[in-house]
Amino acid sequence: MVFGGSGLIGDGFLQESLQAPDVTEVVAVGRAPLSLTHPRLRQVLHADFLDFTAITEELRGADACFWGLGVSSAGLSPQEYERITYDFTTAAARTLAALNPALTFVYVSGGGTDSSEKGRSRWARVKGRTENELIATFPNGYALRPGFVRPSHDRRSKTTAYRWANTLVTPLAPLLRLLRLSPALMTSTAQLGHVALHLARHGYARRVLENRDIVSVATQAANHA
Repeated sequence: MVFGGSGLIGDGFLQESLQAPDVTEVVAVGRAPLSLTHPRLRQVLHADFLDFTAITEELRGADACFWGLGVSSAGLSPQEYERITYDFTTAAARTLAALNPALTFVYVSGGGTDSSEKGRSRWARVKGRTENELIATFPNGYALRPGFVRPSHDRRSKTTAYRWANTLVTPLAPLLRLLRLSPALMTSTAQLGHVALHLARHGYARRVLENRDIVSVATQAANHA
């Protein structure tokens, strides 16, 4: 199950899941239809992300949930940012936990997230609170904290600032790899998809994966593919 499939990270989850031979069905939950079609893709349209009662039966039977839905805090009120980041995510998590407590829930957070919930940065505290609740809710709950995420599968971000950033970062990627800084700073939407699938299949020793962990697990998953 994928939330946020219309976004860059969610698309990475969708693409990699649909290419995986052991994934029998991918359910994309969103407010608007996706342009992507595939024999194993089922789309569920839903408007109220604070209450999933109306689509409970559509969510039944999932083994894993990959949460790629998220927004930047820039330009949003603190209340709206918390509603999207924390309230939407935990509402879905509670519904899914009631259906399958053993479900693997993979949440994409971000580098710099504050798991203590006490730091000065509000966005980092909100994401830390979200991480903590998901990990407490699911024995197989994980938080991914990527650094800069480069698009895969010929996708481009809908956010202008992010597209500019990717244009600037792309020429530096070989240098970062040469200096061995890339694993600490960058990943890709394909790698996030590989990692989410690996966690669903095999789990991981740590519940919170920083960028270096993400790249390491993605490399391991690719080598065993």
